[in-house]
Amino acid sequence: MYITIKSINKTLGKYIEFNDLYIGLPSFILFLVLFSIPHTRLFSLIVLSVIVFLLLPINLSKKNRMYKIVIMVLKYIFKCKEYIFIR
Repeated sequence: MYITIKSINKTLGKYIEFNDLYIGLPSFILFLVLFSIPHTRLFSLIVLSVIVFLLLPINLSKKNRMYKIVIMVLKYIFKCKEYIFIR
């Protein structure tokens, strides 16, 4: 009899991964620092809304977050492309 695991990712419960914490906690601290400065409060709210958008789960899987999809799209857009024209 074999013991199998569903995922090798380290999780903190059902849907929270350590990668989410590695991205979420420093960005939350950045938000607090920016919000404490009076001239950057609007910018900090914009940063917070972008962070919340990137940490939203999407329907592909319960553990997929929007930042993973954004990284995949950016890799696809900026990868080296070779176009070959054959007549």
